[in-house]
Amino acid sequence: MPSTSSVYRPRKPQDSQYYHCVEDHFETLEQVYDERFAKQYGFFRPYVRQVIYRYLDCGILHNGFARVRCGDCGHEYLPALMGDPFLK
Repeated sequence: MPSTSSVYRPRKPQDSQYYHCVEDHFETLEQVYDERFAKQYGFFRPYVRQVIYRYLDCGILHNGFARVRCGDCGHEYLPALMGDPFLK
């Protein structure tokens, strides 16, 4: 367990280049998928949209978090929830 003096630092997934690429281009991919990719890869599965939006929401404290506390030492931290729990 980390020492009680350590400070939790959120990972800020929205700052990564990969996150920006997905955020900036996913809607365009959805729009052109049937024309450009369906013949080779099959129809666009609606589940993909759910996975992408859960990824974009994951790790952002504003979207929800849990308070975790060690019963022995009292150390606490707030891990972000993984995506929208209503999409499960």
